[in-house]
Amino acid sequence: MTNRSGRHLEIVRHLAGLLDTDSSGRQVKRVLHRYLNRLKQQAPRRGRGAHTGRFVDHLVKVAKSYWPGLFHAYDHPQIPRTSNGIEGFFGSIKRSVRCTTGRASTAGGKMETCAEFAVRAQALARSMPKTTLDLLLEAVPDDTFAKGKQELLRIRAPARERRSIQRDLGAFLVRALADWQGATRTD
Repeated sequence: MTNRSGRHLEIVRHLAGLLDTDSSGRQVKRVLHRYLNRLKQQAPRRGRGAHTGRFVDHLVKVAKSYWPGLFHAYDHPQIPRTSNGIEGFFGSIKRSVRCTTGRASTAGGKMETCAEFAVRAQALARSMPKTTLDLLLEAVPDDTFAKGKQELLRIRAPARERRSIQRDLGAFLVRALADWQGATRTD
C-alpha cells in the first residue's frame, strides 16, 4: 500500500511540475495530453499494479472534465492558476466591500445581492491602470450613471426587503396584515 501511494504521489507531483510553467496554454495542453496518453498506455491493468491503472484512469477522467477551461490561465495573466489565487482575489473583494461600507462582515449585504458587479469592478480595477480607468469613468454620461444606479437599486430591492423582514418581523407582519385587510375590503 505504501509503495502504491508513493507511485501515485510521484505521478501527481510530475503532473504538477508540468502545469507549473510559463509556457503558453497551447504548449501546456500539448505536453499534458502527451503525458496523460503515455500514462494510460503504460499503466498496469492486472495484478498488483491494477490499482495504479485505475488511479491513472481516474486522473485522466478528472483532467478531461476540466480540459475546456484548464489552459486559459496560461495565456491571460489576470486569471489565477490556482485556487489560492482565486481565493485571494475574492478575499480582496470582500475586504474592499467591508472598507467601503464600514461593515465588519459582507454577509447579508451587497456581496449577496450585487456580487457580480463587485467582482467585475474589482477585476477591472486590477487589470487596468488607474489613469485609464479614470478616463473611462469620466466618459460615462451622468444620465447613464444614474440609470445604472437605479438598476442596482432595483436588483438589491428583494434582498433589502428580506433583511428588513429579518430585522423587524413584527412590523413586517403588521404591514402584511394591513395590506391583506385593505385588499379584502376593496373586493
